[in-house]
Amino acid sequence: MKDLSHRATLLVSFGYEGEPFFGLQPQPGHPTAGGALKARLEEASGQHPRGLAFAARTDRGVHALATAATCWFPADAIDVDAVAARLAAPRDDHLTVHAVFRVDGSVHARNVAGAKHYRYRVVDGADVDDAAGGHERAWHVVPRLDVAAMQMAADHLVGTFDFTSLRGGGCSAATPVKTITRLDVRRVGDDDGRGVIEIDVEGDAFLRHMVRNLAGLLVEVGSGWRDAATMPAVIAARHRQAAGLQAPAGGLTLVELRLRDPSGWQRLA
Repeated sequence: MKDLSHRATLLVSFGYEGEPFFGLQPQPGHPTAGGALKARLEEASGQHPRGLAFAARTDRGVHALATAATCWFPADAIDVDAVAARLAAPRDDHLTVHAVFRVDGSVHARNVAGAKHYRYRVVDGADVDDAAGGHERAWHVVPRLDVAAMQMAADHLVGTFDFTSLRGGGCSAATPVKTITRLDVRRVGDDDGRGVIEIDVEGDAFLRHMVRNLAGLLVEVGSGWRDAATMPAVIAARHRQAAGLQAPAGGLTLVELRLRDPSGWQRLA
């Protein structure tokens, strides 16, 4: 087994606003949430973080309330407590660092997530001339949506399926078979029954654009363009064109990344 005792491995729990970034993964010439975190790590430590990796990737414009990253530094080259304190200090870079842990060198961002919780927000009955409508981070649609029909459709999609029909182009997942453990649709907000529709979905893992394609499909049902009972046929088709609309990125938020057993982690900040 490889000796990792010379490493100081950090796990950073953080969130970010999606609007300023071209997604999460660092890329030359474009601001990304991962690039902003890398810059924080470099400023806090005075050196480059090694092996920087992320637990969940998001596309351009998608928000995250809580996700995680891991990296390491040579243990004899940094004061980990000081680095963690500087890393967690608030600054104007559209990131929020929730916690910094020192973890065993075998802990990696790609294997810390036990489940993911996403939320997609829709404002229906929107005035096309009202750009914001008082609701940010939401998809504004003109039709009034039938939330009960959307929930009926959602019930068909809970379970383990081949979700090729909701798979975005360029997806590198080894298999399209994923498990949705919860899919709830509800209207929240105003007393008159209007307000925002929230689509909450939880699962073990998701394909590229899967949640946005799922939201688009449910909006089609809510608007009357599709019948809720056709969802099994959509999934059985195993073809992207069977599912229809892709919802825009701005309405999607990664709400929670549920971490596997963190009992051996040392919280530094």
